[in-house]
Amino acid sequence: MKELLTLYDTKYRVEGMTCQACADSIESAISVLPDVSFASVSLLDKELLVQSDQILELNHLNSAISTSGDYKILSNDPSLFSQIYNYFDSKKPIVIALILVSLSSLSLQVPNSSFNLNSWLTSYMGIFFLLFSFLKLLNVSGFSMTFKRYDVISKQFGPFAIAYPFIELLLALAFLTQSFLIFANIATLIFMLSQSIGVIKVMKNGENIQCACMGTAISLPISSLTLFENLVMISMATYMLLI
Repeated sequence: MKELLTLYDTKYRVEGMTCQACADSIESAISVLPDVSFASVSLLDKELLVQSDQILELNHLNSAISTSGDYKILSNDPSLFSQIYNYFDSKKPIVIALILVSLSSLSLQVPNSSFNLNSWLTSYMGIFFLLFSFLKLLNVSGFSMTFKRYDVISKQFGPFAIAYPFIELLLALAFLTQSFLIFANIATLIFMLSQSIGVIKVMKNGENIQCACMGTAISLPISSLTLFENLVMISMATYMLLI
């Protein structure tokens, strides 16, 4: 009598997917593994379901998809520390960008005899807009197509999406030269509120839309971190207008 094989159904989390083609690519790579009888990837749930003759190691699975793209397969039941680490690791580009902005703005305070909050906020906002406008200016048309999918102002007035990278550059120059600060803070408040409303709607509806904050050079989906960076800028602009 032929021995019946025990099949294991195992779920894994998948990070790095941005479209259905990504999911299909991962599914194809896992399906051809020797011990796998069935594999299915859900883009919406960010989940991989594998039916196999034995429990597969994560490094084995990640090795199989290494040539498919910048994806990572993770345990479906990680520890709290692993969850926090994996979350920020998946958002590495924007985390690094925000750290660079923070360190650069703080370094400008070193020559001063004491820390000046207003000066630091102005520097932070200037460097923030300078860095992020640069990333957007690398491909303005590509940025505008994504931006119009969630930004409230751009949805109502399409040309604004094309102009926005240049507006950010002007805001950067205004903050760094400390010129027209009232207008710069008002503009920052309006633009960031528009983006935040759009981001909240995307997250509420469970849509998978790329974050346009870093242009098209870096592919990242809209997340709570996108909302956080906008809220930080809103808080800073509000404070600067009230003092």
